[in-house]
Amino acid sequence: MNQFSHAWLAFMAIKRLEKARGLSEKNREHADSLIEWFKSHKDGVIRGAWYPDSVIGDKPNSHVLKFRPGGTNTEFKQLPRTYRVYELVKDFPLRNRPFEVVDKNDNLPDRCESIAESVVDHLKIQEHEEKGSPVSPTDNQVALLLFMLSHYVADAHVPFHCDGRRFSEGKRIHAHMEDKWDKTMRHHYKINKQNDRFFYDPDGYPLLINAQQYQSSFLKKVDDELCNRKLGVSFGNGNNNVWDFMNAVCQHSYLLSYRFIPEGYDHENVTRENWQDLSEPNLEFDDLSVAVFSDAIDSIARVWFRVWRRYEKWEKKQRAKKKP
Repeated sequence: MNQFSHAWLAFMAIKRLEKARGLSEKNREHADSLIEWFKSHKDGVIRGAWYPDSVIGDKPNSHVLKFRPGGTNTEFKQLPRTYRVYELVKDFPLRNRPFEVVDKNDNLPDRCESIAESVVDHLKIQEHEEKGSPVSPTDNQVALLLFMLSHYVADAHVPFHCDGRRFSEGKRIHAHMEDKWDKTMRHHYKINKQNDRFFYDPDGYPLLINAQQYQSSFLKKVDDELCNRKLGVSFGNGNNNVWDFMNAVCQHSYLLSYRFIPEGYDHENVTRENWQDLSEPNLEFDDLSVAVFSDAIDSIARVWFRVWRRYEKWEKKQRAKKKP
């Protein structure tokens, strides 16, 4: 994904937490605390969510976990059943066949786990140190880590980040797909290009423009999808941490990629003329986009929430210990 797509997903993850139905009273307290904290640091989201590409430069291995048919692995990890990608691939024949990792240096789930742990560590150190301590992380540093984390979580939802075929070569279908997403984002939201940030609506979220055209865009379908979906905080059965969860996401993104562009096609015979017409049964590009974006928003919201809740539970215990 490109810069403004990543930033928009981060904003929508917080909006998802703010508007979500079904959270328990205690989880709502944790969510509201995160929402309030995020809104005080949101101006850095566009740069922060783009730093993994623009500054860190840990491509390709830390942004991908690519699979291909074959090998000996036959067990797909579980995703929350509300995810759109789950519905699209649950009966896909490739799900019943073995699969394997293409490059054992790919480490996207490890990257997500490490940054998630760093967020918790930074918050704990900040709580432990006296105000003004030179070794205490700042809120801006914690925010930067959260924004970077959202980038890697989102990348796991991009089908071509999890498909061993080389769609970044040839007609560069991978880049072409992401450009289409970013152009849609730029078309429908008002962006202050001089300061590299969105203009905000009265609620503090990216300001929507071209409202009439928005009604027919895949972004409106994403909004509709999420409005009809309850937000849970589970990572899915059997997934105990961020690493497990992101592996599950990557495995399903691999299936979605093959659902969209079937076996027998690769960078040598997929063109910008035929790439949207190859799936059997037909999967429209808008439907794929809705699955990618709606599920990515939910995943960022879940990961951020679980990280924040872990810290606040720890903080509560520490405060209890200090009471006389």
